[in-house]
Amino acid sequence: MVNSKVKKISLFGAISVTLTMIFVCSYQVYQNVETVHNYFSPKTTSILALNVENDEWNSVKFNGNDSVKFDTVFWDKTIINDANSAGKIRMRVKDEKGNIVIAEFEVFPGTSTSLKDLNKDQQYYFEVKAENGQFIINLI
Repeated sequence: MVNSKVKKISLFGAISVTLTMIFVCSYQVYQNVETVHNYFSPKTTSILALNVENDEWNSVKFNGNDSVKFDTVFWDKTIINDANSAGKIRMRVKDEKGNIVIAEFEVFPGTSTSLKDLNKDQQYYFEVKAENGQFIINLI
């Protein structure tokens, strides 16, 4: 009877150690392999230095691309105006045909706005209006 209890404890210990090792290895791959991390936690950034005197819409490039495509289910579809930005921004979103998909909305520094109405696997173009200054915009 004691022997069977020791076997059960040993089996439980072996399973616990194995699961812990699998978790630690998986987490290390997620954190350190850029392709895996970017797939499961997509994020794109735009740094704008606006020095305009007019009230026109300016196109936004995220990571150097004119458009953004939400190509995985892991996109949160949220836009964030970084707390270090110069001020609020007004944005709008257009589709591939130039139609306005999301009309003008404001994002204040340190806040975010949900873009849940945007569809997966479609190209979207972002435009901004803001006062002069530097702005950091993240799309997650």
